[in-house]
Order: sequence, then C-alpha cells, then structure tokens
Amino acid sequence: MRITPLLSHLGLVAIVATVVSCSDSSGPGPGDTKDQGELTIVRLADTSPPLLNPVDSFYAKRGEDREIRIFFADVEGKQGEEYLRLRINAQSLLARPDGSLFQEGDSILVHVRVVDPAELLFEMQPSGLRFSPSEPAELKIHYDHANEDFNDDGKVNQDDDSIETTLGIWRQETLTDPFVRLGSAVVKDLKEIEAELEGFSRYALAY
Repeated sequence: MRITPLLSHLGLVAIVATVVSCSDSSGPGPGDTKDQGELTIVRLADTSPPLLNPVDSFYAKRGEDREIRIFFADVEGKQGEEYLRLRINAQSLLARPDGSLFQEGDSILVHVRVVDPAELLFEMQPSGLRFSPSEPAELKIHYDHANEDFNDDGKVNQDDDSIETTLGIWRQETLTDPFVRLGSAVVKDLKEIEAELEGFSRYALAY
C-alpha cells in the first residue's frame, strides 16, 4: 500500500506502530473473507454525538482531486468532528458501472450513506464504479466515538485492546456476498483507519 496523506504527516513512532498493527502475521490479512453473520461490525458508543449528514453526495471529476466528508454534529447542531472522509483523486476515476471509461473532464455523481447510525457501516454509490489501481480512491474512518467494548462482554479490557489491533475495513460487493478485508492502516493513537478503494459497494469497520 502506498503512503497516503493520513500517514505522511505522522511521526516515525506512529508510522512504525501502524506498520506493526497492519502486518501481524497471526491476525487477519487483506483478502480474507467472512460471511455477514461471522463479521463483527464496530458500533458507536451510546454517548456518541448524532450525525450531521448521514447521507451526502458530490460530483467526482476526472482531472480534479475531490472529496466528501461525513461529520458528527456539535452541541449546537452544527458541523462537529469528522467521521468519514472519501477522497477521489484526479486520476482515480477509471470506469463507470457499465464499463465505459472516463475521459479527462468527465464527472459522475457519488452518494455516501451511513447504513445504520449505530454501526460503522457505509454504502457508496453508484455500485460498480471502478477506480484506477495505480491511483485508487482513499477512505478514512475515525472511530474515536466507537464503543470500546468491542467484544460486547460488558467491560473494556486487554481483550478489547487486542481486538483493536485486528480492526480493518471490509468490503461487501452485494448484500448476498461475503465481506472481504482490505489492506487497512490503523493508527490507534488517533483512532483512525484508512484503506484504498478500487470500487464502490458497502464498507464496514469490523473484525
């Protein structure tokens, strides 16, 4: 995985910690699959703020860097902390769902939806949109408002710390398909995770 903007500004210690958490040979790796019933999707804490824009859209354009962000609301109901960021780089757009290739200056309407406000599960449309393998889109998720009792046993302890090192971004092509784990960079100190996307479907922060 190439170094993304999330990692480029971090200090050496944080980068090393990230690489260690992503390369643990005893844990799950990119390409692993799980049926929906086997996957545990991370949930937000009951105390997390509400979402400001759980559904949003923008035009991605070949030849321009563009992005969309989902936010939590602050105490006044205005824009608060960032929850999700999807960045589509200038040369990311490759092919439409019908297979036709993008030319310089072509654009397409992109939709992002939080499937369930209690879960870190997102749907991105149009399904079947493809990105360039050499310049994929970038997805960053903040999980600092997640329920840290990841295994839901009623207490936050070392078991949950261990689970956190195995968190990843998982992709589901269609509702009947299994989830596939993407290569994911986790920065525990910042409670952030990032992955590169080569297409649109459903994505979850899970283990």
